[in-house]
Amino acid sequence: MSTPPPNASVVELSCTLDAPIAEVFAFHLDTRNAARISPPSQRIVSVEGTFPLELGSEVRLRTRQRPLPFTQTWRVRIARLEEPTLIEDEMLQGPFALWLHEHRFAELPDGRTRLTDHLTYALPAGPLGRIADRIVVRRLLLATFRARHARTQALFGTAVR
Repeated sequence: MSTPPPNASVVELSCTLDAPIAEVFAFHLDTRNAARISPPSQRIVSVEGTFPLELGSEVRLRTRQRPLPFTQTWRVRIARLEEPTLIEDEMLQGPFALWLHEHRFAELPDGRTRLTDHLTYALPAGPLGRIADRIVVRRLLLATFRARHARTQALFGTAVR
């Protein structure tokens, strides 16, 4: 996606992993691993799909986002797949009016990998959705992806240099 729609928001976070790009990319081709890296506040209840992912694959996830008392169903499709540098999923069903999530992978000269999550999203409900984004949703997404990166670094390791 080159230019996000005017009502869309963008969040981008990166981390460095002590693992080769092929290993990090393969890990992300199995959406069942989302449960391993999601923070306790966002429990993955179930993941249905065929793995490893391929272009056009669809995945159905049921999640429980605290403090909400119910589960949400997300259905996403792999819209772009460029091995080993990009996996992009787009929401077909879920709580957002727009959701494009790019998992970007960059090989670093020392054999490590830079992982970047680039989100383009919009909430439903027009102006009310934009207010909710400013007040709650953006902060929640930033906290969630910071926690996901920390958990991914714990799995793969990270070098402090």
